[in-house]
Amino acid sequence: MSAPAAVSFESLKDQLIEYSRRSGALVVGVADADAFGDAPEGFRPGDLLPQARSVVVLGGAPPRAGDWISPVVELQETMGTSDRINTLGRKVAHFIEDRLGYYALFVPPGVNRGERPFLSLMLAAELAGCGSRSLAGPILHPTYGMLYFTAIITTAALPVDGPCAESACPAPACRDMWQSEGTVPCVKTCPIDDGGCLGGEIADGRFAAPRYDRARCTTRVYNHWIPGFQKGLELALATDDKEKRKMILYGSAFTRTLWSITYSASNQAQCFECMRVCPVGLEYRTKK
Repeated sequence: MSAPAAVSFESLKDQLIEYSRRSGALVVGVADADAFGDAPEGFRPGDLLPQARSVVVLGGAPPRAGDWISPVVELQETMGTSDRINTLGRKVAHFIEDRLGYYALFVPPGVNRGERPFLSLMLAAELAGCGSRSLAGPILHPTYGMLYFTAIITTAALPVDGPCAESACPAPACRDMWQSEGTVPCVKTCPIDDGGCLGGEIADGRFAAPRYDRARCTTRVYNHWIPGFQKGLELALATDDKEKRKMILYGSAFTRTLWSITYSASNQAQCFECMRVCPVGLEYRTKK
């Protein structure tokens, strides 16, 4: 009896990429499961799936071009698209197990202990070559700009892509703006020294000395969704004034919070202004 043919992980990766793209992924990358040494213990691929070898990262489901140019900024708070990438992640995990025959664990959205995600999707996307970190914070793909990401941990030893050779941030337009104005679009929109969240500079063609007020940004990003529900409920319970309680519970802020955690599923962000002005991916977002 002849020995079984050796598994071609290169071929398995090609099948996975083809399936992922046909299913809606704009970008697909693979990171080494052992490359997450900077993540805290308990939040690494091997902590979630024993014998993890690879982390497959899918990027896609960005807001549409029309969403970005709408003058009604509340639109994106209701038209959440991040839940679509999670559906894709589950689908690809099934594909890996059912078609390729290896264990696959879809990393769920949300947080685990200490308000930390089960696995840092930003770190995973960076290690898989799906984009690079930006001065504003999000991982940016050089073609598509801001994307939502999902990750699947698997025991298949797929060929690794590794981080991008060049950073998408700062874009050439940002370097030009820094030379002429001493600022860049995202920082100008939300300056940390004037009540905003972002600060930093460009040195030798790269962003440097980034400053980010996480607490201040959180109050703007999470006005609605679960933190908004918690804040509104606490205010309502803390008051003895019946009419004030009714104003809180039936007012537009609490109502939009309920819409956010029901209708919009996993949509969390309510502030997109730093990304709205970002030139990375502008060509992709520009339509007729």
